[in-house]
Amino acid sequence: MSIDWWILLSSLFIGVFLIWKFVPREKAREAWIIALFLQSITWVSGLFVVEMKWISYPVALLPRVNEINKASFSFEFFLFPVLAILFSLNYPTYQPLWLRFFYYTFIIGFFTFIEVLLEWKNNLVKYDEWKWYWTFITVWFSLFLNHQYYSWYKKKWLKE
Repeated sequence: MSIDWWILLSSLFIGVFLIWKFVPREKAREAWIIALFLQSITWVSGLFVVEMKWISYPVALLPRVNEINKASFSFEFFLFPVLAILFSLNYPTYQPLWLRFFYYTFIIGFFTFIEVLLEWKNNLVKYDEWKWYWTFITVWFSLFLNHQYYSWYKKKWLKE
C-alpha cells in the first residue's frame, strides 16, 4: 500500500473518530441533515469540477467506483460532510460578527491548507486548472449554504 492509501484510510478513521467523539447522540439527527444536504451540493459540484478537468483524484479508495464517478468519494461524501457537521454544530451563532467571520476563515483556511499540502506532496488530489483560492471560495460557499439550510431546519422543525 502506498502512502496515499494510508493517508486516505487514516483520514477516514479520523473522521469517524471525530463524529463519535464530538457529535452528541441527541444531535445525531441534525448531523445527518447537515451531511446529507452537503452531499447534495458536493455531488453536483464535485462532478462538474472533475468533468471540466479542473481537478482530478488519481488515487481513490474505491477505484472501480471512480471509473464512473471520477469525483473523490472519500472527500465529497465523507470527509467534507464531517467537516460540515462539526462546523455547523459548533457554529458561534450568538457571538459577534467578527468572531463568526474568524470562525469561517480559520476552518476553511485550515481545510484549504490541508488540501494544498496533499496536492503538493502526493497523488490524492491533483490541480489541473484549479487554484487554492477556488477551494477556499467553494468550501466557503458550500459551508455557508449548508449552514443556512441547517439554521432553517432548526427553526422550522426543531423550534429552536
